[in-house]
Amino acid sequence: MKVTVLMDNHTYIDDYYLGEPAVSYWIEAEGKAFLFDVGYSAAFLKNARDMSIDVKRADAVVLSHGHNDHTGGLVPLLDVCQGMTPQLICHPHALLPRYFEKLSIGCPLEKDVVQERFSVIETKEPYWLTERLVFWGEIPREIPFEKPYSIGKLEEENGRKPDMILDDTALAYSTEDGIYIITGCSHAGICNIIAYAKKILGKEKILGILGGFHLFDIDERTKETIAYLEKEKIEFLYPCHCTSFRVRAALNQCCKVEEVGVGLVLNWE
Repeated sequence: MKVTVLMDNHTYIDDYYLGEPAVSYWIEAEGKAFLFDVGYSAAFLKNARDMSIDVKRADAVVLSHGHNDHTGGLVPLLDVCQGMTPQLICHPHALLPRYFEKLSIGCPLEKDVVQERFSVIETKEPYWLTERLVFWGEIPREIPFEKPYSIGKLEEENGRKPDMILDDTALAYSTEDGIYIITGCSHAGICNIIAYAKKILGKEKILGILGGFHLFDIDERTKETIAYLEKEKIEFLYPCHCTSFRVRAALNQCCKVEEVGVGLVLNWE
């Protein structure tokens, strides 16, 4: 599996790509290609062009969840894909309106527009993208110290309710030696994500993780998470996006943390 970071909060010195507080990955596996999240704006498309990546080749667009820093790029993507009907794979909540106070923080396209312009697959169950790459659907939240939390409100059929971000999901790639994980924000909890990956794939060894951990302060949850990750002895650890420098620095005290920036390419087999 080859993963190219099209968008992240950070860029590298002397690599002249655009960055924004968002995420987008280009993933190639078993002869197929996928866009995993599409950033906040059209910036990921410019980066892709500068990297000689043709996003129209994607077999599917896959969403980690419905926040606008992961779905905002769907609007300019439609312009690029005029005359096409790309496949889009997501949790059923990912396309619902969501708000923080009076601010809309969900997908900028209304659900009926998305369903008209994309071939949409909504699922809470694991969905295999290739023989080895799987979209997880809804992730159980069972780790005691990773208690569920809400961010704003989710607009459901019977009104607005606290948004527990149940659509937050991830991808897992299975190899003979173990599992690689790619996350968007890990609202479900990175440790819950690890535990579910092991359950789905029936393997114990986590080889690498790339993605946001949604940890900002050195609080009890973060301390427990770091202790959990230390026990996992993960060789390739790439926390990015919504993982603060303070948290990455603390994690680096016991685990080897790698730097992430737009243009990073990982070849994981």
